[in-house]
Amino acid sequence: MSAQNPPATPQQHTQSALASHPEWPKANPADVDTVEDIIRAFYATISTPAGGKLDQTRLRSLFVPGGRIAASVPPNSSRTADVRFLSPEEYAAISDSQTVTSGFFDSNPANQIERFGEMAHVYSTFESRTNLEDPKPIRRGIKSFELLKSANRWYIVGVYWNWERPDLPIPERYLHDSDH
Repeated sequence: MSAQNPPATPQQHTQSALASHPEWPKANPADVDTVEDIIRAFYATISTPAGGKLDQTRLRSLFVPGGRIAASVPPNSSRTADVRFLSPEEYAAISDSQTVTSGFFDSNPANQIERFGEMAHVYSTFESRTNLEDPKPIRRGIKSFELLKSANRWYIVGVYWNWERPDLPIPERYLHDSDH
């Protein structure tokens, strides 16, 4: 490609995700004002006490239309690592079926944030508990967020995570916020 003929932009090939879904739920501005706000809103939205249900409208409002949640499937003795792709609605349905008898609360002790233009990448360390007051998490790991800033707000394009395990401890650098 020469300087006179730059590569085509995605909008030239297909209609953009945001413009093609004017009925998409509007987010609470406090949920999407900053990178930190949208990460905090995601964790709050996926956390619920036993018998609770996720607010699917709020969860959808954090994502671009077509945004995905990629659930990691760790390797074990009978399979290799894999991934399961979910829409926010599919994630909520699975979560709701699992929180019938026990709660689920994710907290976020640290973020590593990198920005370039209207995109941001966040490595977000998480701790999962069945009750808010549990002193020790049942699981820890890192969520990887891909974000888009458009029309003065942030959107989640995708989120993917991996859990800590004995052969994969969380590196020290991800246990503290980045200086951004």
